[in-house]
Amino acid sequence: MSGPVHKYMTSLPDTEDFIVFLTGMRINRPWKFWKWLPVFIYMPRMCRELMRRPELGMLHYRYHPGIRSMLVVQYWRSYEDLHRYATDKKSLHVPGWRWMNKHIGLNGDVGTWHETYVIRKNSHECLYVNMPEHGLAKAFGAQEATGNLRTGKGRMGKEADDWTDLKVEAAE
Repeated sequence: MSGPVHKYMTSLPDTEDFIVFLTGMRINRPWKFWKWLPVFIYMPRMCRELMRRPELGMLHYRYHPGIRSMLVVQYWRSYEDLHRYATDKKSLHVPGWRWMNKHIGLNGDVGTWHETYVIRKNSHECLYVNMPEHGLAKAFGAQEATGNLRTGKGRMGKEADDWTDLKVEAAE
């Protein structure tokens, strides 16, 4: 991992829309490791498959492990790419999905979930301060947040805020 960039940085994807996909698992019965361990191992395998094959459309992912859970944040080029991967019989996802349905089903040993968000142009903003390339910046690239891009409203394509009375001038 590269070190922090000591500037105010943002990311402005040059696309009409893109996908933020959250997926994860929850270990409901920790003692049944033979049920949750395959799921825990399978998620990273799918992400590695996707990163080895950029033509499939996943741009970046990041793990956020917890005590009994795992969250994976993924950035996708389009919903069509995400759906195509999820239903492709040649991908790792379909056999994993089948295994989950057959061996766990609705018995409650392991929970899985996902949320899909379509992000439209000028409907998001991000700021990274003293951070290495992260999140959207890792998926789409970063640029310095100067001028109108220095404020949240400016990054949303609106007229930038005047922060003079807040006395929160940018550090140099």
